[in-house]
Amino acid sequence: MNNKKTPAMPRTPQSIDRQIRVFISSTFRDMKAERDYLIKFTFPQLGRLCESRGVTWGEVDLRWGVTDEEAAEGKVLPICLEEIKRCRPYFIGLLGERYGWVPQHIPDDLIAQQPWLEQHRHRSVTELEIIHGVLRNAEMHQHACFYFR
Repeated sequence: MNNKKTPAMPRTPQSIDRQIRVFISSTFRDMKAERDYLIKFTFPQLGRLCESRGVTWGEVDLRWGVTDEEAAEGKVLPICLEEIKRCRPYFIGLLGERYGWVPQHIPDDLIAQQPWLEQHRHRSVTELEIIHGVLRNAEMHQHACFYFR
C-alpha cells in the first residue's frame, strides 16, 4: 500500500460553491402581500436563472424562521443580525406604513458583540436590520434594493 498523499487539486472558480443568499427585511404584517409575491413568483424565477448558471439561490424570510419562544427570549434581534451577515452583500428592504416591533431590551452580550447597537436603542428591529445590513457599510449600497409603498 502506498502511503503517499495525493496532492490536492487546485480549486478553480468552477469548483468553488457559488451562492447568492438574500435577506428580506420588513415588518411582517405590513408587507405580507409583497413578501408573498416575491416568494411565490420572483424568487422561483431567480432560483431557476441562478441554477442555469451554476449558482445556488436562497432567500432568508424570517417570518417563517423565528419562533414565539425565541421572540419571548429576546433572540429575534441576534438571529436577524446573524442572518444579515450570512446573506451579505444582498439585502432587500420593503417599507410601508408600519414602523415595526421595538425590543424593550437589547441584551448586554449582543451590545458587546455589536457596539453600534448602544446608540440605536429604542429602534425597531426593521430599522436595525437596515442600519446593520446597508447603512453602516458603504459597500452594501450597490447590492441593496428597497421597495417603498
